[in-house]
Amino acid sequence: MTKIDESNGGLGAGERAPERRRRALLDSAILEFSTFGIGGARVDRIAERVNTNKAMLYHYFGSKEELYLAALQDIYTDIRSAEERLELDVSEPVAAIGMLVAFTFRYYIDHPAFVRMINTENLHGAIHLRTAGDMPTLNRPILTKVKAILDRGVAQGIFRDGIDPLDLYISITALGFTYVSNRHTLQVLFGRDLLAEAAVKERLETMTEMVLRFLKP
Repeated sequence: MTKIDESNGGLGAGERAPERRRRALLDSAILEFSTFGIGGARVDRIAERVNTNKAMLYHYFGSKEELYLAALQDIYTDIRSAEERLELDVSEPVAAIGMLVAFTFRYYIDHPAFVRMINTENLHGAIHLRTAGDMPTLNRPILTKVKAILDRGVAQGIFRDGIDPLDLYISITALGFTYVSNRHTLQVLFGRDLLAEAAVKERLETMTEMVLRFLKP
């Protein structure tokens, strides 16, 4: 996801190509939907942020609902693409799992819009995501990687057999996602800044140890 420079509307001098305009609108929409939700989001703010108008927005995306769906698909595509770039060494299963846990946790911390939009879509029962394209195909590569790591760990005798790759991946995401998405309420309840550097480091160590202990024979 491209970071929007609100000082110049997200576009530099001469950046008027259709694909750049569409990308800028999409980034503005992600910011808007992640901040105000679906109901509170305003297409005029989305358009104004990139120095254009609602007519141009509707030209590219058709409607507010279609724009929201495009933004939702984009944030999933972004994390999947980032996972694809991970150099997970299957021959070193423990290190590979550790890298995946760290990447996933850091991604949530570094992409608050992703966390907020996922929470919003879950509040709506994933009704919009159900109309998206072939999401299982988009998400299959990471499960293939996890399975390869598990299989190698079993073959080396350091992981136990019978672990479902999807179940493990869900567990990894849950350990980090809940920590990040609930950090504000947890800070009020327990008086700890969960995103302080020391707290993040300690949490990552805890998550990694929990997952690796679960995998042991």
